[in-house]
Amino acid sequence: MSVPAGQIVIAEGQALAGIYFLEHGEVEVLRKGVLIAEVFDSGSVLGEMSWLLGTTPTATVKTITPCTFRHVANPATFVRDHPEVALHIAVTLARRLDSLGHYLVEIKNQFHDRADHLGIIDEVLDSLMHKQPRTIPRRSTGD
Repeated sequence: MSVPAGQIVIAEGQALAGIYFLEHGEVEVLRKGVLIAEVFDSGSVLGEMSWLLGTTPTATVKTITPCTFRHVANPATFVRDHPEVALHIAVTLARRLDSLGHYLVEIKNQFHDRADHLGIIDEVLDSLMHKQPRTIPRRSTGD
């Protein structure tokens, strides 16, 4: 599917219509109106986090240049029929997580000696890294 520049492909907070693979072009990813990424690599997958988590998108994807996408309306069937796509999505997510981890370490190192609210970054990072998915039931304190 071809999309001209300046068009929203995925809208934050609105129902996801499947996942998209960028074939050509450049998009920006915005969360609450703040630019968090520009994506231009052919094969990049968009919308996979919302699909995997069963949530509405937490970011908007908007074309910067004219783009060509491969749209997959039913990701579960597509991934089941093409298991190599699951590995591609896993590698994409691992790269994003690795980049975020490097960034968070830099922030942690910058503010490690602060006594104000920035000094609790260790606690925040620890909490984020060990947070359990919401779908896992927690044991009661009597067990």
